Amino acid sequence: MAHSFLHDTFPSGFLWGSGTSALQTEGSWDQEGKGPSIWDHFTHSNVRDKLATDTANVASDSYTRWDEDVEALEYLGVRSYYFSLSWPRLFPDGNAKGRPNTAAVEHYSRLIERLLDKRIEPIVTLYHWDLPQVLQERYGGWKNDTLVGMFEEYAAFCFNVFGSRVRYWLTMHNPYLVAVQGYGTGVHAPGETDGPAGFLIVAHNLIRAHAKAWHTYNTHFRPAQKGKVSIVLGSHWVEPQRGQATAANIELCQQSVEAALGWFANPIFGDGDYPVSFKMKHGALLPTFSPEEKLWVQTTADFFALSFGPNNLRLARGLVQYGQTVTPDLRRVLGWIKLEYGDPKVLVIEGSWFSEASVGKEDTVAIYLMKRFINQVLQDIAIKSSNFYFSTFNAVFSFKAITFDGVQVFGYSAWSLVDGFEWNYGFTVRRGLFYINFSQPNRTRTPKTSAQYYRRVVTNNGFPSDETSREIKGRFPCEFHWGIADSTLQVRREIN
Repeated sequence: MAHSFLHDTFPSGFLWGSGTSALQTEGSWDQEGKGPSIWDHFTHSNVRDKLATDTANVASDSYTRWDEDVEALEYLGVRSYYFSLSWPRLFPDGNAKGRPNTAAVEHYSRLIERLLDKRIEPIVTLYHWDLPQVLQERYGGWKNDTLVGMFEEYAAFCFNVFGSRVRYWLTMHNPYLVAVQGYGTGVHAPGETDGPAGFLIVAHNLIRAHAKAWHTYNTHFRPAQKGKVSIVLGSHWVEPQRGQATAANIELCQQSVEAALGWFANPIFGDGDYPVSFKMKHGALLPTFSPEEKLWVQTTADFFALSFGPNNLRLARGLVQYGQTVTPDLRRVLGWIKLEYGDPKVLVIEGSWFSEASVGKEDTVAIYLMKRFINQVLQDIAIKSSNFYFSTFNAVFSFKAITFDGVQVFGYSAWSLVDGFEWNYGFTVRRGLFYINFSQPNRTRTPKTSAQYYRRVVTNNGFPSDETSREIKGRFPCEFHWGIADSTLQVRREIN
């Protein structure tokens, strides 16, 4: 179903932002006391057969050029900056019970203070995939539940040291990709290929680590700091192809979303357990939550943080079946979240697409997708008490007219602020609003056309109507050729 473009503005105080992650942008991989991460080891070894051979040794050089990143945020006019702390930079040995790396603590303190001086809200992620390599070697990484306790200790340190200046915390970014790509397919660090037997255990430990960190904040830090803690979950969207909307196909589409987003969201935002379809799919391989654990994991998030972009959409190609199609429809995902999990407040923490490295500063496709995603969010917020058809793929709501009261989205972060190291794609694709020439040592940040466009959206707080425009009415010529075409936005660069 197509939706018309909505000319309107976002609510006052809407939290516009942009973001980066430490591994992708910081560089200085072995400087000022930082220890190696699993991604440092992964990119420096020969494990990455058939993958891009780039490293993140220097990347965007944001560890030394962090002030230029803040200037880029000022150019955009955003009110928030989503970034991650580097666990191996703060604790090279991974042990948060020991002494932290003073240089790292001072670095992140400077960054947070500068952001606050500029009235930019720091939104801080504890873990964005850069596990200390020593924990991988000593314990086997996230396959070992010892890391649940070690992550809680690391989180407690960060809450204690930075928490008085940080109102929004995110425990980890897109654990779905950590588990599946890192321990299932081996495309991401640490490069293990254990399949479901491995990634199901990893995901279970990640959920428990998140919950433990949330409870630590809730008990020991929330009373004084009064912040909010969540976890970033990623999703795709899949729906029946035209003419294929049978009851069975709708149910399969529902299961497809449950196998990615629901895998992590259902324990945290739902009933404390995995979706029924997911338990049926994996059977005895899937770890279980005890009745006490279900209550302990449930509701361990103060808002819903969503990642929606090419990484999850690429993987979704393996989750769809005949008669289904993957589509970049952020509006439908937000509606699904509302109906499945009781209308939580939502922060879109990673909304974007990518461009080929050769595209440079004129990233037209990225602008198109940015405009589309942001307007889909606006439609979710703005449409109140109106009937329309919305497919949520469950027995109650699928393909029925419903009253939709608007999703409670309170912020949007365009990903990413600057070009950086794009994981298994290295520097062959770009996702930044600011262009960086990686062959030049000064790593100058130059606004792309997408940065200029996003700046205008932020300034206007959306898409205000142009009162100078006039409706045009008319008919096409009799010989006009009408046709049909498939989407040009293909999810490319599959890993074979």
